[in-house]
Amino acid sequence: FDFLPQKSKKTDPTEFYSLDFRIVRFPVSEDKEVTVVTDLNKSSYPAWKLKELYHLRWGIETAFRTLKHTLGLLNFHSKKIVGILQEIYAKLIMYNFTQMIINHVSLQERDRSYQYKVNFTVAVRLCRSFIRGKAPPKELESCISQNILPIRNGRHHKRSSSRRKPPGFNYRIT
Repeated sequence: FDFLPQKSKKTDPTEFYSLDFRIVRFPVSEDKEVTVVTDLNKSSYPAWKLKELYHLRWGIETAFRTLKHTLGLLNFHSKKIVGILQEIYAKLIMYNFTQMIINHVSLQERDRSYQYKVNFTVAVRLCRSFIRGKAPPKELESCISQNILPIRNGRHHKRSSSRRKPPGFNYRIT
């Protein structure tokens, strides 16, 4: 919000800024619809184009899920902005490093009922131990290639909507 003042006092008059949104609903399967709230122009971005954009960003959403849950970017250990940015950059570097190592791992082709991929969670743990100097570089790729998961297309899990409070900083008191 660069159009709002950087600092203001309680005595300053309240400034309001109007935002215009539109709500678009489109089907993603036979029995499911997605509702999207956007500020994009209706003539430039009709519903079918928004559906394509929604589909294209799915890879980004799964990457954010990995960053949050696998790499632990849900909770920060700092209160200051510089410390939070440092944690974010460290997790992004770890994510990119792990992806780079995974791309170099070659999985053996076998006669199996499923295709397999590398278990990213285990790969992150192995790369973390490598960076800390606890795992030798020669064994890193072989250990990662031993931890694989089957690719099962067409599986859908029901979304759970549970609300959790953000963690406090009370652990620092003791």
